[in-house]
Amino acid sequence: MKQVKICLSFWILSITTILGVQGQALTFAKPLDVSNGTVSGVSCVDSEDINGDGLIDIVVLEGGVHAEDRATLAWFEQNKSGEWNRHNFSIPTALDDFIGSARCGDVDNDGDIDLIFSNDGHSTGPINVYLLENPGKKKVNDPWSFHLISSIDGFHANDMRLADMDADGKLDVIVRHKNPESVKIVFQNKIDEWQTVTAYTGQAGEGLAIGDINSDGSPDITMTGHWFRTPENPRTESYERFDIESGYKSINPATKEEVGDINNDGRLDVVLSPAEHFKKYGGENYDLAWYEGPENPEEVKEWRKHIVKSNYNKAHCAKLADFDNDGDLDILSAVAWDNREIRIFINDKGEFKNSVLVAEGKGIYSGSVVDIDGDGDFDIVGEDKYAQDAKPWIHRNMIKK
Repeated sequence: MKQVKICLSFWILSITTILGVQGQALTFAKPLDVSNGTVSGVSCVDSEDINGDGLIDIVVLEGGVHAEDRATLAWFEQNKSGEWNRHNFSIPTALDDFIGSARCGDVDNDGDIDLIFSNDGHSTGPINVYLLENPGKKKVNDPWSFHLISSIDGFHANDMRLADMDADGKLDVIVRHKNPESVKIVFQNKIDEWQTVTAYTGQAGEGLAIGDINSDGSPDITMTGHWFRTPENPRTESYERFDIESGYKSINPATKEEVGDINNDGRLDVVLSPAEHFKKYGGENYDLAWYEGPENPEEVKEWRKHIVKSNYNKAHCAKLADFDNDGDLDILSAVAWDNREIRIFINDKGEFKNSVLVAEGKGIYSGSVVDIDGDGDFDIVGEDKYAQDAKPWIHRNMIKK
């Protein structure tokens, strides 16, 4: 089953003229609210096979000050008839106002999917990072074990990734937050023992991605026009910063980004998107662009830049997937405020002259790209805006139908 951790989206209302590898038009079905109206105010969505039945399920987190104090922690089970059944997570603690980030993964290496999420007061701390441990396929509807794995000074933890940063076979948690502006790595020793390390402090903004930029076998960190080399000892040594586009953060420090080989040259490239316009967190209109990974990324001052869309902003989702099944990565971009839309920019040998409008009037704040229906193409899962009355939507890719 195809799956890529990526951003979210919506469904197209008209036939497009972009053709995939089989000559079929890239179209999306009418969007479906998997909660059937029971959820309103979503801030985080992710998708994985939670109950081990071979079907992708959807985790939905909502609540807090920007959702009129509503709160939801639930996963929606996909059954074979295409219906979605809700299962609530039960946790033994009251949550603060902002669930800013969430990721699914097999954290304890037992073969099933767990959930990690961050919670803070949006403009007050601390940031609590929680683990909900899946009890297994046969007990998936029983209460999940609940762990506080880190309590961090700061707030507004809006970016999170899971990766094995120290090559010990266990997933670690990478979190970017404000006050102080910092990137933390929460290293897993064992399921109930974690160590929090500061990877970098002093770079304002949002945006975070993970990938082996210098091809040394270790995952590196990218954020807002820079990449950070993971040292030989990731827990004790410093993460050296290198430039991708050093001036990006001075125009708009809030980005969403993704790492992938866009031009199929065997090296990882980086996508940057201007994500927010709010003066407190974001900045001016700028470029949705991809940056061509150089042969020696530690030796160049700036990466070669390819502009996909200029004079752009509020695009709080930037993800990579081969939506048209032609063998290269396309760019999913979604505007989360005001004139909301979801759009796929089609990769044609590294150029992105054509695009497909997936949804108008709906955007994406967080989410994933996954083959939700198992038909061999990538679909989109996500909320249509940040909190407020946002709902969890799925947008099925119809290119294979």
